[in-house]
Amino acid sequence: MDIIEDHYSLIQRKAETELFPYIKQHKISFVPYFPLASGLLTGKYQIGQPLSFSKGDLRLKQPNFQGERFEKIIRTVEQLRPLAANYQTNIAQLVLAWYMKNPVISVVIPGAKKPEQVAINAQALDIHLTNEDYQKIDQLFAEF
Repeated sequence: MDIIEDHYSLIQRKAETELFPYIKQHKISFVPYFPLASGLLTGKYQIGQPLSFSKGDLRLKQPNFQGERFEKIIRTVEQLRPLAANYQTNIAQLVLAWYMKNPVISVVIPGAKKPEQVAINAQALDIHLTNEDYQKIDQLFAEF
């Protein structure tokens, strides 16, 4: 096996205990899917702001978009805003930079609905997180 793709994000971290040890031991590449957690890790959602999804949108049924869990995620994501400002970037790019600094992750493929989102996501390649900032982000989301 050369590569494993699995659900992994700052708010879906089971792979760290279930897959990463095996991946490291066997030198297998890892590609996370849903790295921006269907937009939750981009900073675009706010507590108290109604979610406006079209009928049939799968996010309507996802636990991450419901009640207290949604609010906890959004409060945690908001804590990234000052750090993103330090890097003169947005939250989505900062999160993508966090993945790219992780030695287990080989490639990050964020979803995009518009061409400009692809260009914006690609700018994350220019962000070089310090080890300290990488750890800050890691610790902020440690409970997930």
